[in-house]
Amino acid sequence: MAAWTPHRLLTVLLLIFVDFSVSFIPAPINTQQLISKPAHTHPPPLDHDIHALHDHGCQTTINRRYLIERSSKVLTALLPASLLSLPQLARAKCTDIESCREEGERKIEADLKNNPIIKLSNGVRYRVLRPGALSGPKVKEGSSIDLAYSISTASGQYMYSKGFGFEKVIFGGKLEPDLGLDSMRVVLGQHDVPIGIEMALLGMGRGERRRVELPPKVGFETSHWSPEPTTRRGKTQIEQYKKKLAGFGSQPPFPAETVWDIEVLGIRN
Repeated sequence: MAAWTPHRLLTVLLLIFVDFSVSFIPAPINTQQLISKPAHTHPPPLDHDIHALHDHGCQTTINRRYLIERSSKVLTALLPASLLSLPQLARAKCTDIESCREEGERKIEADLKNNPIIKLSNGVRYRVLRPGALSGPKVKEGSSIDLAYSISTASGQYMYSKGFGFEKVIFGGKLEPDLGLDSMRVVLGQHDVPIGIEMALLGMGRGERRRVELPPKVGFETSHWSPEPTTRRGKTQIEQYKKKLAGFGSQPPFPAETVWDIEVLGIRN
């Protein structure tokens, strides 16, 4: 069966509307015929090309073209814009696998040039996902900040978060996504978060967001596994991560990194 595209749907509805409208257009009215003929006599058949309407002695001509134009305007007003507009056809910028690969590599190179990966000591790496306020205080040693964070494994598996909208909190008597409703108070130097995250926070402005690749040697163990998860899923994920670091069964210890998205919501120096 053919797909019901917006144009096809519009065409079908237009034809139905026209046929429906035509069936209700009265035939020319002849008062003499009404007087001389019995009431049960059927009116003459409709002319499919021209129908005459009598209104106070003035004859108005309505043809099928007029009905189509009028129906089109009515349907355009009634149907949502999403049904009336079709997406523009995408034009491929590459024609084969090799050219597509080269195009992708050029985009990656341009992205890294405009937003390079910053490498810190002890293996910490980060990129700026969103710049912060140009004016105002910056995070420094001893700053008290409100922090939103999201933690995942190096393979991209979500672990847990706070303030990113992925978890739920009670707000107004019901559960709501915690985006903008929850955060963590952090004082730099007190190891409320891993040392590697404290290093990546330095210099951030209000509203800035960074993605940090965190090696285990400056990871959770340096903050006594803070911040701790509060959900069952988060607790399961952190236990699995501990097993991966320590090794379990026949699996040897593995220095797995974690990936943190961090955002500074407020700064008090």
